[in-house]
Amino acid sequence: MSNIVLWQPESNDVIPVAARSATEISSYAVQLSTRDKNQIASTLDNGFYEMGVNYLWEKTTHALKKELASVGIGLLGEMLGKTDVDEDDDVNDVLTTRDAIKLAEELGIVNSTDAMRLRHTNELVKHFFDLDAADGQHAVMDELEALNSLKNCIKGVLGREKVEVSKPFIEFRESLENTTFAKDDPLVDMLKSSPYFFYKLTISVLMNAAKNNSGAHLEHALANINLLIPMMWDSLSHDEKWQIGHTYSEMFSEGKTASVKGIKRALLRVKGFDFVPENLRSDTFVKAADEVIKAHEGMNNFYNEATPVRSLSKLGSSIPKPALSACFSALLSIVLGNSYGTSWDAVSVANDLLKKMSPSDWEYYLTHALPSDTRILSKLSDSNPRENWIENVVKKFDFNELTIKNSKVERLVKASLEGKDTKVRALAKDIGAEYYGK
Repeated sequence: MSNIVLWQPESNDVIPVAARSATEISSYAVQLSTRDKNQIASTLDNGFYEMGVNYLWEKTTHALKKELASVGIGLLGEMLGKTDVDEDDDVNDVLTTRDAIKLAEELGIVNSTDAMRLRHTNELVKHFFDLDAADGQHAVMDELEALNSLKNCIKGVLGREKVEVSKPFIEFRESLENTTFAKDDPLVDMLKSSPYFFYKLTISVLMNAAKNNSGAHLEHALANINLLIPMMWDSLSHDEKWQIGHTYSEMFSEGKTASVKGIKRALLRVKGFDFVPENLRSDTFVKAADEVIKAHEGMNNFYNEATPVRSLSKLGSSIPKPALSACFSALLSIVLGNSYGTSWDAVSVANDLLKKMSPSDWEYYLTHALPSDTRILSKLSDSNPRENWIENVVKKFDFNELTIKNSKVERLVKASLEGKDTKVRALAKDIGAEYYGK
């Protein structure tokens, strides 16, 4: 066995081909009560498609987030780069629906096909929810869309007694906190040849443990930090290096001596103090960027995006380096939009902020952050965001003058400058696949 693979669960063909009506299909939603199944089937059978799908989607996302919460709220926050999350937070306040689908795919709860279908259902539900009264008179969900949404929710989430996090992930996480690895441990050898996502996951688990553990669990985590971080350091992106430095700074400010000493030893070994922020000012920008993402991925996003984007713009044009990735991802999400369009008010403010980014800021993001920014890479699979990427980002912000030190991103930018739509889509997919080791 040469590497660790967590995110390729088995296919979940729980609905027979012969099941075609809402009543037949909903009967396979084993996580729903009989009452819920009957209500959804009756609503869809009577043509109230949007009402039925909205209720169905609420049940689906609740089940998905509930299972994700079992991993630990703090760890979920670490995986998403959120700096102000602890175990007492409500999972619904921490995760957007899109975050939940992304993490579910990464942790092996759903396979890539079901994740794609769930994202499509989310976009569909948001689209019809956001229609104003005038548009809603003419644009209505049809039966096929409703039945496909029902199938997607059952195949991805509701068709299993419990949506379980990948067992190998649970075992590996427990090992990081309960065991001190030796250099020749088989898990260490497997980690060396694993895809980048697993490096990111390992850093998140260890930093979360350094913040929250005590006693023997903390000792194991700090020992593994000193073994694994030097091993991974040269392969880590700047985002993960900043995450380690940020944790050190945070623990120092809180006076957690044991964690500070443990992380400091690792940073000294890799000469990593360039990634320790002088202060935690970057947290303010990361939190503001997170509010932009929440609005963008929430209901009525075209109306709600403008306010948090303006709030981000008021923090100043000098964005601390640890917050650059989060801010670029949030602003590009606004400019690229989704398959149904963009928010004009929000886009104008986002563009003003992007215009203030220096060429070195753009080079930093494209080289060090975009290869793991699955939010932006996944948008390039949709035609409307992809067109906005080509015309309103790559060409508009003079990417032809940038020096990009990542060969795959460089090819993506070159294809974008040449307007090769199909190639842009394929290259973005390849970059995302490499991140997950697929």
